[in-house]
Amino acid sequence: MKFDRRIVLPSLMALLSSGAVFAQPLEQFPREVEPLPITEESYPFNGAAHQVEPIDLPSFNYTEEEFLVSGQAQVYDWEPNGDYEAVPVGKSTYTTRMVVRRPENMENFSGRVVMEVINMSADYDWTAMWAALWERVTANGDVYVGITGKPNVIPGLVAFDADRYGRMAMPSANLESDRNCELPQDELAYKGLSSETESGVAWDMFTQIGGLLKSGDPKNPLGAPAERVFFTGESQSGNYAITYYKFFQPDATIEQNGGSVPIYDGFLTEAATTPTGVPIRQCATQLPADDPQNLIPGRSTPLAMINSQWDFFPVRGGQRKPDANTADDRSVTWELAGANHGWRFQYLYGDADHDDLRKAGLLSPDAEWSAWSCSPANPEVPLYMAEKALYEHLVDWVEDGKAPPSADPIELTSEGQVAFDQNNTAQGGLRLPMVEVPVASFGEGRATLSEGCPEIEPFGTEKLKRLYGTREAYLDAYRQAAWKLVQEGFLLSEDVDALMATAKEVPFE
Repeated sequence: MKFDRRIVLPSLMALLSSGAVFAQPLEQFPREVEPLPITEESYPFNGAAHQVEPIDLPSFNYTEEEFLVSGQAQVYDWEPNGDYEAVPVGKSTYTTRMVVRRPENMENFSGRVVMEVINMSADYDWTAMWAALWERVTANGDVYVGITGKPNVIPGLVAFDADRYGRMAMPSANLESDRNCELPQDELAYKGLSSETESGVAWDMFTQIGGLLKSGDPKNPLGAPAERVFFTGESQSGNYAITYYKFFQPDATIEQNGGSVPIYDGFLTEAATTPTGVPIRQCATQLPADDPQNLIPGRSTPLAMINSQWDFFPVRGGQRKPDANTADDRSVTWELAGANHGWRFQYLYGDADHDDLRKAGLLSPDAEWSAWSCSPANPEVPLYMAEKALYEHLVDWVEDGKAPPSADPIELTSEGQVAFDQNNTAQGGLRLPMVEVPVASFGEGRATLSEGCPEIEPFGTEKLKRLYGTREAYLDAYRQAAWKLVQEGFLLSEDVDALMATAKEVPFE
């Protein structure tokens, strides 16, 4: 039996007509923040030292801490054809985990926090935004905070270390209207949820934790208020960021320096597959297809979105949000031609150590899996390189008012499909050097690649010579394309050497 999204809450109209205050959490901060000791035997799941490719944080003068965070949360619903109101309909509690990666000496703290709603689509915490941004976070002196955002991952965490995570919970609000609600497990937004859980506690949880990070409260794990907090998420957790941006961001404020300021100063989403976001709670009535709230509104808080060819809004059935930089609407979207939803660097630095996955019952004992590796003759588009540049622009936008550059959108045919060029690569879009100066056909956007990346088809030496003549001419064109992107603000100069190293290995003979 499918979940009936036509459930109507009789209390909604009464709440709206009574002048109820929307999106105000029951409490300003979490009730409890408990540090979890880190030892050789008990350590954070998917911690920096326990990824597929471990990161030695002390070598960057960084350290990692983990906390259990508990509080009380309201559960909300939305009003169809309304104005992005989040209406309280019940309450519950939560105990989640918070991973903090910070400078060992907080005198070197930049004042910025990158808060990631950790991706939950694999039924375990998978730190995709950390993978994309950790090089900039550690170089800048920023703090990274990862939050477990959805109850579907809790069973795996408990199986991994029951002593450490056994108290984690996001329980049902036990609403009368939810009693006949069955969740469709074949839909990603509902996978792993049940009548015992409530994903809708997330919104107050994010507001309370973000507020804590900006506060002088003794429970603040940073020891002092952050100056800026950036809300980030990838794929499903990017869709969480979009729902928060639409329904909660305007009311999420904190008193600081004698005035009311936003808790979250900017938003960065990667591969958020739809402007509709995720359901505001498990048993929420689906908004009508023509409801304007399915689109992303203009907000004064900057929103930066980066999408691959697989997940940009038109191919996911949604409408693009135009770039804007006005007092009431600040947003920018980059669409990367030839890029895929997942990329190798993301799996190396975002996925958990496979032995830990086996311990959690999330990977079979005999499974042998590793991230794919492409060759220079058919190179992957490294989306994270552009994402790092976009993050730096977002910081400038928030702190100095300087908006990121706009990128060309991926071109569509009259039928609304991706338009391809003579090399079977998408036309338009932000084109990294391997797309602008190609040695292969990138074809359609994909969720992931296979080992050896056969989906990306090399041109072969005969076509390379016909296109470029010599290796030197190819490398010169590639170098110019890379530095042009740096000058335009779509790449950071720190990544040019890595790009050139791959290009130099392209076989011309």
